[in-house]
Amino acid sequence: MDVRAISLRASLGAVSFVGTGDIVASQFCCDSRQVQPGDVFVALRGSRMDGHRHLEAAIAGGAVSVIVERPLSHISVPQCVVADTRAAFAEICLARLGSPQKSINVTGVTGTNGKTTTTWLLRSILETAGRTTGLLGTLEYFDGCTAEHATLTTPGPEQLAKYMGQMARNRVTDCVMEISSHALHQQRCAGIRLTAAAITNITQDHFDYHGNAEKYRAAKLRIVSLLAGDKPILLGIDDAGCQAVREQLTADRNVITFGFSSDANMRVETLSCSQTGQSLRLSLDTASIEVRTATVGRHNALNLLAAAALAEQSGVAPCDIRDGLERVLHVPGRMECINVGQPFAVFVDYAHTPDGIAQCVATARLLTSGKVILAFGAGGDRDRHKRPLMAQAAQGADAIVVTSDNPRSESPVQIIADILEGLDSNDRVQSFVDRQQGIREALRLAQPGDVVIIAGRGHEKIQHIRDRQISFDDRRVTRRLLMELLSDSALQSESPRRAKSA
Repeated sequence: MDVRAISLRASLGAVSFVGTGDIVASQFCCDSRQVQPGDVFVALRGSRMDGHRHLEAAIAGGAVSVIVERPLSHISVPQCVVADTRAAFAEICLARLGSPQKSINVTGVTGTNGKTTTTWLLRSILETAGRTTGLLGTLEYFDGCTAEHATLTTPGPEQLAKYMGQMARNRVTDCVMEISSHALHQQRCAGIRLTAAAITNITQDHFDYHGNAEKYRAAKLRIVSLLAGDKPILLGIDDAGCQAVREQLTADRNVITFGFSSDANMRVETLSCSQTGQSLRLSLDTASIEVRTATVGRHNALNLLAAAALAEQSGVAPCDIRDGLERVLHVPGRMECINVGQPFAVFVDYAHTPDGIAQCVATARLLTSGKVILAFGAGGDRDRHKRPLMAQAAQGADAIVVTSDNPRSESPVQIIADILEGLDSNDRVQSFVDRQQGIREALRLAQPGDVVIIAGRGHEKIQHIRDRQISFDDRRVTRRLLMELLSDSALQSESPRRAKSA
């Protein structure tokens, strides 16, 4: 991919310089250990590290100039002084590739839950409308031709610029992006101008990074600063977090609300639901459409509405919105139905927050008059405060199996203990450190007509246990265990007949 030299004065706008009138360069580096002679070193500030402390090392490594947030008298090389080095670096990464994002309509979706499903649905709608569409999100990075495994929900600035360049080269017309709270706080998308954006909901997650609910909401709200001109921000108004964010927006901001609420600008109504899908009526700005979808649950109804409303803002016709939504049979690891012929329903879901768990249990309750059985865990090295809250959200289930998720460097036994602290009673609860044993027990408990939810990891194929990475896909494991259970039950049902004939 061609990299061009850029003028920082022209590319970054309101900046100042020390020791020079401008800096023109093509090579930039933000890691002092990797600086090459001739590089411009960008001093990024992080929660644990500050690049300003490593300027001398970068200069010793060959940096010929630096980008900093304050002028420094002890630095001998030219300095470009900016308000935020992270935002500057994101803009530089795009500019040095010729600003490919300017030829693409980019839609951004943030929120604690629902980002992946909403973007997956929106891509289907746009493709149905005949548009060449890229996708950047938790499940994959797709440049219009090739899909790659996603390492982060939102790529870092250099990766993001690379994918935008590939999309422009592939003549992508539209890009749909999941934008995480981390990415917003770290200004990874600072050079992007969104043609529309949505906040699905804001519930508890990532407090280990953001600190508290107020700071978490503030990070989510930053998506509004990425909107081009008066382009709209869509808010899931049924959610208390989105309501709090709405109060912080100025009166001139173009806000479109969506939800089940009669006060919402865009509304959804459930016409019917079953274990195989649901029928919905979506009341949009220009039309009311009825959709038969293979997804289940009120939360997915809201995701469909958000995708439809974003598509409408992009000028997609109602018939293409309907057809695009109905084309999606499932979103990987999002209430994905696992059926090998067993007499009860099984869904694998990515739910790993209190709200996500609550939504799964509520959905399962609507789908059965029998028992709701839930297996879940919590990730290690992440927000510990949400673990007992996840347990509280799980208490609507008739049987609960607490097991390992991705314990990472933490003790899985301790993580399970943290979860169990949130339960009023352990009467309906079992715990298994081994996730496969936990899933097996949840399936073994099920009777005909029941619903089993395997929550927490969804589409993930690798389980992280200390310094090991183990191949573990909940969907694949669940299918295999179901086949074993069916085989065992078939043998048991045949054994009396065999004994009689003998």
